[in-house]
Amino acid sequence: MEKLSIGKMANICNVSIQTLRYYDKIDLIKPAIRDTKNGYRYYDINQVFRINIIKYLQHTGSSLKEIKQVLTLDSERLVEFWNQQELEIENKIQNLQRTKELIRGQQLQFQQLNEIQKFSQEIVYQRAIPQELIIQIKPITKITPLSHPDAEVSRLENILLQNKTMANLQYGFSYPLKEYNDLTEIEYDSIFTRVFSSRIDEAEELLTYMLSGQYLCISFFWDRTKYLSYYQKLFSAFLHKFGTIPTEVYEVSIVDEYHYENEQNFLTELRVKIPKNYH
Repeated sequence: MEKLSIGKMANICNVSIQTLRYYDKIDLIKPAIRDTKNGYRYYDINQVFRINIIKYLQHTGSSLKEIKQVLTLDSERLVEFWNQQELEIENKIQNLQRTKELIRGQQLQFQQLNEIQKFSQEIVYQRAIPQELIIQIKPITKITPLSHPDAEVSRLENILLQNKTMANLQYGFSYPLKEYNDLTEIEYDSIFTRVFSSRIDEAEELLTYMLSGQYLCISFFWDRTKYLSYYQKLFSAFLHKFGTIPTEVYEVSIVDEYHYENEQNFLTELRVKIPKNYH
């Protein structure tokens, strides 16, 4: 039986002395040999494999508490353990993928913000908008630009949370394009947010697209006192160019940086899709 000091064992197994002492303290693996003459304890060479097993299990994400239990299991229960570990890893992968999608969503959101800011605010402009996957619901109560739609936004957020994802801090509303003389006349017929995953199994019927194409737009920092005048500029420009074509107005608000002191930190774009035959 070859005796190994704690230092030599640490060197062979490529772990620290402190790690071996901790394994000893929690009864994960203890030195197998005690010298009766001087009381020193030594590891046996055969314990190298056990330490390698511990390192392997740690690398798979198992905790030391789990490893301590695993080392006592028979082969049948080890199969059950690894099946459970695989399931947990798969869940983590899915959660990380959803997190990656949210991060990608924020990147695209700020790219869109930068794109909008290239145009002069409060002046009608035309820009190309790519196809966007959105989740869209009908408001339960009447909502106008004068409303604080927190309850409806929360309803949309809850649908996404139930599907293990989140909204990307960008909300939109739609309503018919027509002449309005007062904000109370503008009634939103949908609320939506952009999503970056089609894996919304329990709300798949709520998924739709904001179609790609050329849009006539106007942007401004949110201001209820001026909203109607901005809308009327857009309406007049569309009416002048394309006539009375039934269509929808999309109101999309994007937070300008992460400042939430007041509503004026949201850049709002009103957009109306230009008919294809006018491109």
